[in-house]
Amino acid sequence: MKELIIDKLGDNQRLDKYLSKYLSAASKSFIYKMLRKKNIKLNSKKAEGNEMLSDGDKVQLFLSEDTLEKFMEAKVV
Repeated sequence: MKELIIDKLGDNQRLDKYLSKYLSAASKSFIYKMLRKKNIKLNSKKAEGNEMLSDGDKVQLFLSEDTLEKFMEAKVV
């Protein structure tokens, strides 16, 4: 599990848009599937993806390390 704490840069963004930037190599359908399966939570609660983020919110990603690395690859370039 990876936990992300939202800072001022993520403040006032929709959760789905934030996740698309963070997991830049992941498709939107993958992100929404993980939201539906409760593999991505916001402040320890089920998230839909349309929530507006605030400074200090916690996004929890219940994904394997391999999956995270795979979808974050594009950021490393």
